[in-house]
Amino acid sequence: MINYNGKNVIVTGASGGMGTILCKKLAEQGAKLSLCSNDEKSLTLLAGELEKITEVFAKVVDITNEQEVIDFFEEAYQKNGEYAAMANLAGLSIPSKIPTTDLDVYNTIMDVNVKGAFLVGKHFADHAADPAIIVNIGSTAAKTANANAPLYCTAKAAVNMLSQGMLLQMGSKHIRVTTINPGGADTAFWGDRPVDRSKLMQAEDVVEIIFFALTSSPRVQIHDIYFESSARF
Repeated sequence: MINYNGKNVIVTGASGGMGTILCKKLAEQGAKLSLCSNDEKSLTLLAGELEKITEVFAKVVDITNEQEVIDFFEEAYQKNGEYAAMANLAGLSIPSKIPTTDLDVYNTIMDVNVKGAFLVGKHFADHAADPAIIVNIGSTAAKTANANAPLYCTAKAAVNMLSQGMLLQMGSKHIRVTTINPGGADTAFWGDRPVDRSKLMQAEDVVEIIFFALTSSPRVQIHDIYFESSARF
């Protein structure tokens, strides 16, 4: 098991429900945290809380903008040193019906979920430690089509394939890449959509699996993990 005490861990989408829980777990282990989010208010509050425990660098970043991503990773390296790990939690879903969906919706879903994962993976490699690990967040939707969110399913399938390609190209540099594919969890992700939340996992359940992958032995390559709420059965 890897211990991140004194090591720099990148977390994107850090100010979301899962990101907040994961950051606190990593801070308790002594990790130096380099955090980004597009929500300035929530990120500032989270950073202020975590600074009582560990060293924190936090920056508002649009992960679809390559220059902003470059700046974030360079500043994170200057502040906290080489990157031992990254949990890429940034992502979104927009319910859509293909015949009536605007191109802007398609572009937003693909940009945040796929381009974002590409850009942060690309620039993580610039100053990665040896060994290091990238954990991308996919979804069980990558394998099971959802009639209400076909573009999200497509994007998460692409994230899984992108992770495989990253591993093939970065594995020789001792960078492992794992995709975590959870089923539905009771978070703000759903917005006001009608969902039976009794059938969902809690955010803490998903974070436990992410943390398991992050802290797994460098001798082990976990390609992907699919899991869902036992309450569905």
